[in-house]
Amino acid sequence: MRNAKLYLIMSALLLAGALMLTVSTSSPSVMAAPEFAGDHWRYHDGHWNYWNQADRRWYYTDGSNWFYYDKAWRPYGFNQRFGRDNFERGVYKVPGPGVTIEAPRHGIYIP
Repeated sequence: MRNAKLYLIMSALLLAGALMLTVSTSSPSVMAAPEFAGDHWRYHDGHWNYWNQADRRWYYTDGSNWFYYDKAWRPYGFNQRFGRDNFERGVYKVPGPGVTIEAPRHGIYIP
């Protein structure tokens, strides 16, 4: 009887471990979800953010500065593909080091 309980507990633990491993390895990443396919705008948390498929990241402008999202909002230096094509170029220059910029605090859409 004691061995039967031990085998039952061990089987349950192995099954739970296999299920957790299957779920964690087969679930797609957030950025690969179908709703992230293609360039698009999304209104979330009171702000309009732009998803650029080529760069695979979110962008935002407060009207004065551009920002991209990488675990936090950072000033964007137009160093990726977004803004290179089909973009009206103006006199915008990325703020240099030492300039104080108030970065956005709103979040991004994560399904």
